[in-house]
Amino acid sequence: MTSFIVASPHACIGCRTCEVACALEHVTAGAEFNPRLRVMRLDSLSVPVMCHQCENAPCVEACPCGALAMGSARVEADASRCIGCQSCVVACPFGAITIETRIGQAPVIVKCDLCGERERGPACVDVCPTAALTKMTEQHLTELQRQRNIATAALLNL
Repeated sequence: MTSFIVASPHACIGCRTCEVACALEHVTAGAEFNPRLRVMRLDSLSVPVMCHQCENAPCVEACPCGALAMGSARVEADASRCIGCQSCVVACPFGAITIETRIGQAPVIVKCDLCGERERGPACVDVCPTAALTKMTEQHLTELQRQRNIATAALLNL
């Protein structure tokens, strides 16, 4: 099972702290400001949108050169294989992937990688001032299901 980040639109205040933390975590020499998530604002709420790390990821299926692949806990990107065709961008139902291209440079795949190299986990989750972001793992989902089953059973016993 993949891990992924869940965003609560009710807790998000639209401060974009998660975007800044993400961009800073992924900055390289000469790189642009490229957060792997975007805060979307609607009339009455805002919420960060990022890769859902789909288990049957359409972006992986759409990539003709294997630049995207299923890892053990996430959809992994290998920019060295990317040809910049944008097939993954079109296939993603969440609009969570972009391909940055510069003349004379290799394409860069910009998508959430759950800050896989970061010891404390995803930077966006770490810095969110309202705890609107949570990294979900198989253990978290199992516990959530257990809690919901107990709550449902309690309602049925009334």
